[in-house]
Amino acid sequence: MGGYAMKIGIDFGTSFSLPAGMINDMPLTLLPNGEYGIPTVFYYDEDVGVLIGGAAEDNADFQPLNVKRDIKMEISTGTDAFTADGRTFSKKQIIGYIFREIAHVAKQESVRRELVSQGIDGAVISVPAAFTLRELNFIREAAQMPESEGGAGMNVLGFIREPVAAAIAYFNAPNAEDEKTILVYDLGGGTCDVAIVRSSKVSDEWYKVIDSDMKRIGGRDWDRILIDMIKCRLREKAQDLDFDPEIESKIRERAIRAKHILSNQPTAKVSVMVRGKTYSCVISVEEFEAATAGVLRSTMDMVEALMKKQGNKVDYIVCVGGSSNMPQIRKAFEKNYPGITVKLFEPEKAIAFGAAIYAEHLKEPKYLKDICKFSYGARYVEDYNKYKDKNRLRIFNIIYKGSQLPASSSFRSSRIEDGCSDIYIAVYESECTDNMYLPENGTYIGDIRITGIVDGKKDDETRLTINIDQSGLMSLEAVEQKTGKSAEVEIQLKDF
Repeated sequence: MGGYAMKIGIDFGTSFSLPAGMINDMPLTLLPNGEYGIPTVFYYDEDVGVLIGGAAEDNADFQPLNVKRDIKMEISTGTDAFTADGRTFSKKQIIGYIFREIAHVAKQESVRRELVSQGIDGAVISVPAAFTLRELNFIREAAQMPESEGGAGMNVLGFIREPVAAAIAYFNAPNAEDEKTILVYDLGGGTCDVAIVRSSKVSDEWYKVIDSDMKRIGGRDWDRILIDMIKCRLREKAQDLDFDPEIESKIRERAIRAKHILSNQPTAKVSVMVRGKTYSCVISVEEFEAATAGVLRSTMDMVEALMKKQGNKVDYIVCVGGSSNMPQIRKAFEKNYPGITVKLFEPEKAIAFGAAIYAEHLKEPKYLKDICKFSYGARYVEDYNKYKDKNRLRIFNIIYKGSQLPASSSFRSSRIEDGCSDIYIAVYESECTDNMYLPENGTYIGDIRITGIVDGKKDDETRLTINIDQSGLMSLEAVEQKTGKSAEVEIQLKDF
């Protein structure tokens, strides 16, 4: 047995999650034999307590109201609580429980296979290409939640964007070519993520992200369309059919199974028992692809926008993510880009593999050059000394979208009145690359709080530095210009 602790990569997926580690310079999944992944599913009842993954799925048909799915895509929604069997859980608690299960499975499997003897040293977690600062921070806090509170107590080493992780896995596969540019199309359960990545082992930047984008469209949208098709067909046979939560759960299960069948067969038969009677319908590939053409086209529009910016100069299109197994994905690429080879690469494993590889190279600055997905700016009062109007609010960009990570920039903030011991500066996140813009064109995400200021006077200046690290997380530094002393500074992110 190895005498070291392992750094792992985690594909934190909407539908399934998967841990992986590096063994003898090769990425391996850390799952029991035969397991596809860990279902990202939460279940609770007062008899069995909290169940995660397969055990949660086993109870879904019998107690569908006690099951929570798709929690990753609900991080930024306004609803915070989920109540099951009289007990309420926050989104952060649920995600903490999920990460605890992922870490437990990874550790048990690594020990069972005699890979390590000292457990898990830390993890790189994959995230969608355009998750916001607040979403990243939320995931980090959930994963780091102490075990005493139901969390994993995980050492989060960093984040990597999902299509970028897949690109790293692709370029590290046996017999991989170097000096190539690829477009990664990652169709997962909740998002479609696209990135254009260049590999060059002879340059200062081994892997360079040229551009990336994301839409909150994924396999679950295909599932919903298929579920509606099935319900419509069943109602054609009996108009008074009542789809209660238990039947809805069964239809969902049958629909997902049918989607997988339609990836290999021309038709799929779906049968559901309602009040002791079996109802069936048949869905063809042509019907399914016609019904889902709109969501597919939306993802292809995103691809087209990135390809135009790149001048269509990519060597390969690489498809990953479980939903990329659907034949309509390949057909769309072959139709739209007939001169570019389309490859399906480890659709279920590529992201976890790439995260595990990256975890081993975090301290190598030339390994990966990613870019900032958003701009970050501070709100200020324009020309206050001239107009004395506090309503002349503008956002002054400090870190710009497209900046190479890690990114850092400073600015000076002047007080507009005497007697300030604490300073609050509103921070905005946007895709705007102008030097200055109106607040309604960005998203207010929280306040920078500078404390410990003595005898603050009007027009005193504070120099504030904003840093965005390789993971897309923010850190801050503040210096009082009058005294040259560092001030205490933090960002207080706004709740969703």
